[in-house]
Amino acid sequence: MVKPFAGLVGVLFLLLGLTGFFTHELFGMIHFDLLHNIIHLGIGAAGIWAMRSEDTAIKFAKTVGLLYVVLGILGMVLPDMLGLMHMENAENVLHLVVGVIGLYLGFTAQTIQTVKLKSKMN
Repeated sequence: MVKPFAGLVGVLFLLLGLTGFFTHELFGMIHFDLLHNIIHLGIGAAGIWAMRSEDTAIKFAKTVGLLYVVLGILGMVLPDMLGLMHMENAENVLHLVVGVIGLYLGFTAQTIQTVKLKSKMN
């Protein structure tokens, strides 16, 4: 389940990154700027790349999960991110949802993988 998550996040954030080069806002809810676009493209490419193996997808899910939960919380507390970029509420919710799902899948998949490995050893 974690490999499809990595791929879906990869495609979603690649599309968001590309969209940002053609518009300044999406539905009045997601704000784009150059930094956003670069980050979205990087996360998107990493997600597509992470689909190549279960281990890589687990690491991606955990990393993106942690980063996006922190980013979602920071965006709610500091919407202008100390002048670096502006975060809309819709973006914060998206970041929190992606982050929580990533953490859940990353740690659940690792636990399942560990249990399978231990059962093979016995």
